[in-house]
Amino acid sequence: MLFNSLHFLLYLPIVLVISNYLKDRNQKIFLLLASFYFYMAWNIHFIWLLLFSIVIDYFAAISIARLEKTDKKRKYYLILSLVTNLGFLSYFKYTNFFLGAVNDLNFINSFRFVEYNIILPVGISFYTFQSMSYTIDVYRGAMEAKKSFIDFALYVSFFPQLVAGPIVRAGTFFRDLENRLIVNLEVIRYSFAQILLGFTKKVVFADNLAIVVDRVFTNYSSLNAIEIWTGVFAFMWQIYFDFAGYTDIAIGVARLFGFQFDINFHFPFNVTSISQHWSRWHLSFSTWIRDYIFIPLGGSKVSRLRTHINVFITFLFAGIWHGAAYHFVVWGIWHSAMISIEREYAQTKLSKFLNEKGGMVYSLFCRIFTMICLGIGLPLFRAKTLTDAFEMLKTMLLINPNSITSSFSNYGYFKLVAFLFITGYIFEKYNLKRMLESQRAFTVFILVNVFMLLCYGVSESQSFIYFAF
Repeated sequence: MLFNSLHFLLYLPIVLVISNYLKDRNQKIFLLLASFYFYMAWNIHFIWLLLFSIVIDYFAAISIARLEKTDKKRKYYLILSLVTNLGFLSYFKYTNFFLGAVNDLNFINSFRFVEYNIILPVGISFYTFQSMSYTIDVYRGAMEAKKSFIDFALYVSFFPQLVAGPIVRAGTFFRDLENRLIVNLEVIRYSFAQILLGFTKKVVFADNLAIVVDRVFTNYSSLNAIEIWTGVFAFMWQIYFDFAGYTDIAIGVARLFGFQFDINFHFPFNVTSISQHWSRWHLSFSTWIRDYIFIPLGGSKVSRLRTHINVFITFLFAGIWHGAAYHFVVWGIWHSAMISIEREYAQTKLSKFLNEKGGMVYSLFCRIFTMICLGIGLPLFRAKTLTDAFEMLKTMLLINPNSITSSFSNYGYFKLVAFLFITGYIFEKYNLKRMLESQRAFTVFILVNVFMLLCYGVSESQSFIYFAF
């Protein structure tokens, strides 16, 4: 079920009203069944996959908790959880990618693996990570295993965050499940505003930018460098508004049920470095790979070479998590390279001198340079193939002969991107709390969002981008 669908607009108030009249265990059971229905509205058959993952991780965590910390069997149950979740993820998401890679390396032309018609279950990348983090935390002793199967099943399948995150940590969810937050008129007002803002980001900003992005990435071979850079920056903002919009809706909806999810974005393009960007972008994922991959590998508390290797492995994993294709792999490598170069540069005397003496000019340069570096990585993320991405980059970097010579015929698209950039920046600068400081500000906020939805909203809204991951 899509947030931006009539089905959801009917589903949410019904679930809210019924849930409000139920208490304790009955309410949990109802929310669990409502979440299963939410997932089955997309494809009824994959509910069994979700249920199997829930059962395995519940059993593994309970078994780990019952054993002494010195008992080697604890590790076997952890492995059971990891193999189950990563096995499902690998089969559905990476089977054809791995078979294709073997075909590419196979010099025997008479034999090739065939491509299987495998449907990727929506949300599998998110709920497997969420469920795995719980089992790992129980194994580490960071939290106690939940004895209630209903509680754990609700944690994994709670519908606001089920299909595209944020990846909610077990400690955060169970904290609110056991001591449900009060939902009063002020909370309802704030949550409604956040949900409305999420719809505006998606339907007005992301879906309008998609028009530019789709045209540029489809017809890149006939465009010049300025046009492609326009499309790249349009995609930068599209994916942000699309995913941040989804997150706003998820957080707002969850708060109506008494759950407070952590913030997932903090204006990630208002930054002066790549590492600062990752500290503000998709926080539930970036902190997940930090806590469960980078730090267990040794983090930065090892030699400089080993630290760079850890960064490489972490971002290679991040690239592969986003998609089963070579261009996602190279995207992950590109980000690992930028982070490593940044870490080395930070140790130089020049960096320390410029940070102290560079002032506003150096800060502006860092912001522009960071945006260019992020922009170079985006064709690797959005293009259909690695070849397409490299061809776009050759034009962007003025390597292709037609990089400048072709005519700039899409001035209207450039104006649209500029308009949405400026408007979106204002929306981010004057954040939600400031917009709700008074009744007058709240009224203006509602009217502005409704006006934008009516006047600029795309009539046939697209699916959220991160559903594909």
